[in-house]
Amino acid sequence: MTNATSERVIGVAHDVLPQRAKKKPRRDTAMTERTASTSSAAEADPTPLTTDDEDVRRGFESTDARVVRYAPEHDDFRAREDEDEDDMRAREDEDEDDTRARRGVQYAYKDHTADIQIHAWGCDLAEAYAWAALAMFDYMTPLEDCARVRTTRFKEIRASGHDLDTLLFAFLDELLFTFHTEMLICTAVQVCEFNRDEWSIRAVVGGTTFVDGETRQGTEIKAITYSAMKIIERGEISKDDESTGVHRAELFVIVDI
Repeated sequence: MTNATSERVIGVAHDVLPQRAKKKPRRDTAMTERTASTSSAAEADPTPLTTDDEDVRRGFESTDARVVRYAPEHDDFRAREDEDEDDMRAREDEDEDDTRARRGVQYAYKDHTADIQIHAWGCDLAEAYAWAALAMFDYMTPLEDCARVRTTRFKEIRASGHDLDTLLFAFLDELLFTFHTEMLICTAVQVCEFNRDEWSIRAVVGGTTFVDGETRQGTEIKAITYSAMKIIERGEISKDDESTGVHRAELFVIVDI
């Protein structure tokens, strides 16, 4: 188990990854998989849904657990219809660090020999685990594209371990297995249970389907590793701490590419 520590991690370098191929024209694919809780009204209504109640109707749970999203499904994408060609071209030409900054994501990537290290953070470990999951999917296929499609697939994910490290490994490994076997691209994560007594996690993930030849590909992640894995928890932190890259909960995990 990784004990709480007052260790300060300041000025973590966020390396810019080699850019993926430019976005290519693609059509939105109607997804067929639904959970039993998805109503016929949700399928008939083309308007993106945003409220907590509507999230529950579509597959997330009605609990205090927040839904961590790569991007909201509302105004930002509607605004694209009003953008001129220069604005659209500027977004297409921005680098991936700029895209993540615009989206307000809470993860970054660091180069690590032949692999890549994910750095994710949050107000607590449940949120940091959720952002680490989104970071993994974003590396395999740009979520900037996938988030434009309505969230139409939901899946419950359960994992267990014997400490925080093994729990993180098991959680990400289960999601990676789901991607490879079910082609589910995760764009939102709701950690419903984070049990430190039993070292278990239960989450509902939402997303869309990877369509070969249509979905833009990133870099394949082959496996999660324990190499240099680090999980940090802190007590209250100041605004000055946040401005220097210190967070209440953060983690580092290397994935094999």
